[in-house]
Amino acid sequence: MKLLYFDCFSGISGDMTISSLLSHGIDVEKFKEELRGLSLEGYELVFGTAEKNGIAANTFKVVCDDNHHHHRTMKDIEDIINKSSLNEDVKSLSLKIFRNLADAESKIHGLPPDEVHFHEVGAVDSIIDIVGTAILINMISPDKIIFSSLPVGSGFVNSQHGLIPVPAPATAELLKDIPIYDNGIKAELVTPTGAAIARTIADEFGVLPEVEISSIGYGAGFKDFEIPNVLRTVIGTVDAKKIDILKVLETNIDDMSPEYYQYIFNELFKNGALDVYLTPIIMKKQRPANKLSVICTEEKSEILRKIIFKETSTFGIREYTVNRYPLQRDFKTVDTDIGRIRVKVGYMDGELIKSHPESDDVKAIAEKTGLSIQSVLKVLHDYGY
Repeated sequence: MKLLYFDCFSGISGDMTISSLLSHGIDVEKFKEELRGLSLEGYELVFGTAEKNGIAANTFKVVCDDNHHHHRTMKDIEDIINKSSLNEDVKSLSLKIFRNLADAESKIHGLPPDEVHFHEVGAVDSIIDIVGTAILINMISPDKIIFSSLPVGSGFVNSQHGLIPVPAPATAELLKDIPIYDNGIKAELVTPTGAAIARTIADEFGVLPEVEISSIGYGAGFKDFEIPNVLRTVIGTVDAKKIDILKVLETNIDDMSPEYYQYIFNELFKNGALDVYLTPIIMKKQRPANKLSVICTEEKSEILRKIIFKETSTFGIREYTVNRYPLQRDFKTVDTDIGRIRVKVGYMDGELIKSHPESDDVKAIAEKTGLSIQSVLKVLHDYGY
């Protein structure tokens, strides 16, 4: 399992996140090319290095024209990202970070999230910090992300509203249910952008587990403290059985025409369901019925509950947590004499124990060649699958 660990002993900000993640052998030109998909103007990216208490670290800064520091609403941010040529995973993660930030700002200012006017965060440099982080997470593609506890600092910091306490109100809102502490530094160590990134991308918070480290990155902040003002990120491999913590949504339906289930299945899968299935059951008064079951991640459970309520006749949904123990899985493309066939392979403790051909590929070759399904499967079997 590929692990990305954020060692935030000096806090976290957007620029520190990007400079630290870039340290892991990322192609800077590829990163800049991805960012150009935003179609934003009036900024320049500055990449550099700095030494903090003897530690050499990367630096990253967005230099903007003064007239590009203007306020934006959440709708403005969504339009910029949705109209970009970024890939869908990057768009989705960027919007999640911004929505968490909008929710926090809305609670502080007493406004609906869509009516919040971002100030510093609406500026081009902060948009680049958040979208750039999403791009790098997509490029690194970790299986799991863990953050250390976050030192928030203390004192006061200037904002467009005047002096405010550290952590800033929006930062404090974002850090609810996240382990934080005061390390004695009188400064803002966790910015609102940094807090939003941590809240959105962290799978959990805790210490670095047993890991075989492959890469370590350092990203420096621009202030100097008694401790090194750097964010350390670690990439490595965890040799452990991967356990997925998933949700199961269930409801019993006895008063809906079965002809609509296909549409409901499509909507659920389209919005992130990992599996959807029906189980025939007998309900009270001996009515034949179907139990609709949906397996999903916790983050998708809310939107999938809404779809079930909206698209079915049910008045209630059960939800519970389950552990899933998946094999280590991969896809291979097998070049056979009759065409290419994708095969899903499963490993346990590094040993290949099963494989299964992609049925769409098998059917396509059968239609193209005139061979039977069994004949195509036999060819694949002759190649060891």
